[in-house]
Amino acid sequence: MKKALILTVFLVTATVQGLQARGQKFTISGKIDGIEKGDTLRFRRITLPGWATGQAFDIVVKKDGKFKYRGVQEHDQFYLMEYFPADGAAPVCDRMGKSLVISGGDRITMDGIRDEICYCTLGGGIYKDPALSVYLCASDSLNAVRGSYFRKIEEANAAGDHETAALYGEKFNKFYDDNPGAERVRRLRKEYFDSNTGGNIFTLVEYISSMDYTPIETLRKRFDGFSRETRDSWYGKIYEKRMNAVEAISIGNQAPDFTLTMTDGSTVSRDGFSGKYLLIYHWGMCPGSLHIDRYVQDLYSRYHGRGLEVIGITESVQKIYNIWEETEEGASVPSLGIDDLKATLDGMLNHPWPDAELETGHPENRQVSDMFLISGWPFFIFIGPDGKILARDFSEAFGQAKKILEEKFGE
Repeated sequence: MKKALILTVFLVTATVQGLQARGQKFTISGKIDGIEKGDTLRFRRITLPGWATGQAFDIVVKKDGKFKYRGVQEHDQFYLMEYFPADGAAPVCDRMGKSLVISGGDRITMDGIRDEICYCTLGGGIYKDPALSVYLCASDSLNAVRGSYFRKIEEANAAGDHETAALYGEKFNKFYDDNPGAERVRRLRKEYFDSNTGGNIFTLVEYISSMDYTPIETLRKRFDGFSRETRDSWYGKIYEKRMNAVEAISIGNQAPDFTLTMTDGSTVSRDGFSGKYLLIYHWGMCPGSLHIDRYVQDLYSRYHGRGLEVIGITESVQKIYNIWEETEEGASVPSLGIDDLKATLDGMLNHPWPDAELETGHPENRQVSDMFLISGWPFFIFIGPDGKILARDFSEAFGQAKKILEEKFGE
């Protein structure tokens, strides 16, 4: 028994030592005014593409306002940091947390204040680059202002002041409209990416996060410009694999076979729409879907009798129904041009086309979502009568579908 115990301890120790020997060592330290001893900073690994998260490590603050951590990771890694105070609730924020990338040997620093910890300034590692630092500081400063509107919304709703909440909701939704600060951030971002065409861990993570809806020509051009080191890196290999997946469902290619189980229990497949135009519409409770849904219904009513079919895909119809029940009659969302939110939700719940759900025990439905790399709301795949993909994107694909149908059948 004692020998078995010794052997177990030896194996565990050897495993840890092995990870340390072959892994990447790094340190994270920070000065965040307002955090207190006993607070926890939780770091989650973000798996790309897809943004699935998994627990990585916790940092328990040992001294007010400061922390330091030495860690080991298997490869370059993308993290999300969340803040959990020992007492009370974390500050209200419009972000899930603070995202950052770490490579082997990095000494990452974080500076900021507790109430805006998700906008703290990063240093060390890739963040030593002055151009990247200027861009991210400008972006965080801008978004911290927008985030303050989100806090105002939460505070007003908690106090029952829905008029003030609606006012700040409008400010929040329209924040980037004609905002010179937003234009400056876009310019700084473009300048940074244009000067780093060889690629690095930061640009790779940014590219991978959006490549599911980036034209294959753009993905190929970027990849051709990557350095050998970038291509051989952990995220370089992920980029190449995802690029090949995007290419398989690019415009002009034959749509893959699929089967969906609809909410009424019936099934549909690609072959069942042969000879017709098919619009696959991924919708849900997001501003984009709330805005565009009525236009999708208009398109359907105009062209359904002339060769157009629509299939809806959403996470859960029941969740939409629950929100419908809680919505007051006549509630409006001016920033989305919605005079009656309840009526809009009612229309979504009673689509004239069949809908399929992703969260109701039908793995084939999730497979279709994964197959077409559906990555948000509202997302569209437009397939022609010959089975070829004609458009695939967010609202831009809906615009393409509308244009193609108008040219084919007239307005």
